[in-house]
Amino acid sequence: MDMFANMDIATAALMIQLQLDDSNELVESFAGKGKGREGELSDSQIAFKLYREDLELSVALVEDRKMSSSIAQACQMDGDVLVESLSQEQAAAGDRDIACRLGGVRAHHALPPWTVGSESLDDEILEKLRALYVTAPVEEESLDGQLVKGRSDRFADDYDEQVAESSAWAAMRNPPNQTKRSCTACQEHIIFFQLARAPCGHEYCRDCLRGLFLASLGDDSLFPPRCCRQSITTGSSIRMFLTSDLIQRYEQKKIEFDTPDRTYCSNPPCSAFIRVENIANEQASCPNCLTVTCTICKASHTGDCPEDVTLQQALDAAEEHGWQRCFNCRRLVELEIGCNHITCTCRAEFCYICGEPWKTCGCAQWNEDRLLARANQVVARQPARVAPPEQQGFFAAIVENLRDRHNCDHETWKYVRGRHQCEECRDTLPSYIFECQQCNIQACNRCRRNRL
Repeated sequence: MDMFANMDIATAALMIQLQLDDSNELVESFAGKGKGREGELSDSQIAFKLYREDLELSVALVEDRKMSSSIAQACQMDGDVLVESLSQEQAAAGDRDIACRLGGVRAHHALPPWTVGSESLDDEILEKLRALYVTAPVEEESLDGQLVKGRSDRFADDYDEQVAESSAWAAMRNPPNQTKRSCTACQEHIIFFQLARAPCGHEYCRDCLRGLFLASLGDDSLFPPRCCRQSITTGSSIRMFLTSDLIQRYEQKKIEFDTPDRTYCSNPPCSAFIRVENIANEQASCPNCLTVTCTICKASHTGDCPEDVTLQQALDAAEEHGWQRCFNCRRLVELEIGCNHITCTCRAEFCYICGEPWKTCGCAQWNEDRLLARANQVVARQPARVAPPEQQGFFAAIVENLRDRHNCDHETWKYVRGRHQCEECRDTLPSYIFECQQCNIQACNRCRRNRL
């Protein structure tokens, strides 16, 4: 059926019918010939029989396609009338139900509640679905050389009022250019109905969107998938570009991400996340390998929870180096650059000095040594300044800017050429980097769009 996907229904049906006629003639020509036993089919006859069954299946698929196209066109042309009619029917049913209750009469065959409109199918996704399955918006070149918008009828009905053109003429005619827009991630120009739009307005092609969702499954700092700090949910406008397996994995990851103080299977080859329903009395049972894990020390043991020597050594090292532990997910966090406001990969915010939730303590927002070291890093990126007073003034301005921009929203970025390392994911970019014009952090395109 794939070979007929880009044909109009009439042409596909004609080709299949011609092949059916040829197969029938071949079957009849083999009838009564050969040295096989009577009633037994030869290999060639079995092959022709299977071939004919496949063609008959294709006929059914074309007919189904014709029916679905007809329904889609009817909904497109008469959708407003159908909605209005159903609204009136619902209103009448509601009035009748009220009258029955006032009169003490039991209502029969009550209509299920229905709401006019749909939040999941907005104008944009309806236009994309229409372009994919009914009739695609195109841009055609007019006689004066300008592009004008039109429509390319992909599925013409047999009862179409227009005169049908021959398949030979259709093959010679150049197809119209379909509207294209650029993908935010890869910058490739893609047909508009193959682009998914994020809540912020940026658009991603199918491959880049799937890549973003796949990356978020293995990196908590990218989960949930987002662009410009707005989460990309698996609504209808996004779901149509993802596979069912990827959506299922995303939904499972969302449950894991929303769970505080998560417990993972203590069996290293497994290490699966254990959901809350599999935890009882501080014992988490892994549904995959049946290992029982303690939710306190995250290890497998019997009886009381023993002292976790490895964990204690890690905590001693954290105290020695001044690291802090997230109050929500219990991860250890090391601050290299920036202020004492920490946003963990689990999205919890806390103070790096005391570990308390952010804005609940009176600790300083900056460590002076770390502030001066960061200012030196920013100054070192700039060309050398000849006059020392000017260099000192520039350094002081950077220090003051870092103090004021410790809660930067990263709204304005500049393109910087050359080899740089992203300060978020640590990937090295050979040609360019983006630098925030407020706080001077340097990040790759993915981190600035989907992480920061």
